[in-house]
Amino acid sequence: MERKRRRAPENAAEEPKMLRPDRNRTVLRLRRLACLAALLLGAVCAVSAHAYRVGEVPNVQLADARRYVSNPDGILSEGTVARIDRICDSLRRAGTAEVAVVALREIEGEDVFDFAHELFSTWGVGRADGNNGLGILLVEGLHEIRFVTGDGLEGVLPDAVCKRIQTVEMLPAFRLGDYDAGMTAGVEAVALRLSGADVYADDEEAADEVWWILGWAVGVPLLFVGLLWYFLGRCPRCHRRRLRLEKQEVIRRTATFRTTEYTYVCRACGAVVRRKKTDYIDTGNGTRGGGRGGMWLGGTGGLGGFGGGSGGGFGGGHFGGGGAGSRW
Repeated sequence: MERKRRRAPENAAEEPKMLRPDRNRTVLRLRRLACLAALLLGAVCAVSAHAYRVGEVPNVQLADARRYVSNPDGILSEGTVARIDRICDSLRRAGTAEVAVVALREIEGEDVFDFAHELFSTWGVGRADGNNGLGILLVEGLHEIRFVTGDGLEGVLPDAVCKRIQTVEMLPAFRLGDYDAGMTAGVEAVALRLSGADVYADDEEAADEVWWILGWAVGVPLLFVGLLWYFLGRCPRCHRRRLRLEKQEVIRRTATFRTTEYTYVCRACGAVVRRKKTDYIDTGNGTRGGGRGGMWLGGTGGLGGFGGGSGGGFGGGHFGGGGAGSRW
């Protein structure tokens, strides 16, 4: 009995040794599969993270005149691409507009407007004699959609309408990751607008009202200054604008104001005219004056189009600064 008890632990220890080779093989296989999966995942990420330059985006119009959607990363489905191609082809055949649609995951740089402007200008989207081009660029990695319009479309497709189409038709679907639905809805809304449908007319009227308000706010003061300059420069005797400044003299000064008298002589009739002007004196206890600024409008012209490809090519249009962009 004692011998059996002593041998039992030896048998118990021998059993795991016999199973170890199988376990080792299983562990090695799992490690190899994990390494293979990591390599595949890295390759997929490297392909998907490719940042396009303008010259690297494929111009599908050159290979086939009936194609208008460049979708190298497969963001849009084949059905969506075919549907948008048909819509864009019908707009071009009707002479309404030339539309190019591009969907990319990443671009080089982060300025989507500059990229879109250079891309569609290089392609020459739109007719050269009408500049009726529209470029639509989707950059998934930056979560941005951008419209660029030629000068010939800014009347029927102003910036406010472009923005409204993006925010109402496209962004809700983009936020859900449904790029097919968002892009299709946006292109269809653009096609309706270009075809004469009165869609988003309220937004256009609202934009016009804003311009009217700005016009009144800026134009009225400028008109007042112009009239003041016109009448102050006229002689009160002969009513001719021949006054010449002869002398100016400070006749009163306080801690905060200075009054200056200007003496003019009319070169036509010899009349002497004296006028006074009071100016504020900056004492250093506060700041006065204004700033300078401005709003950039327009843009550089296009670089022409590709008209002689085996499949087709756009018409050689160019772009200004029209359009709109939105992020989600």
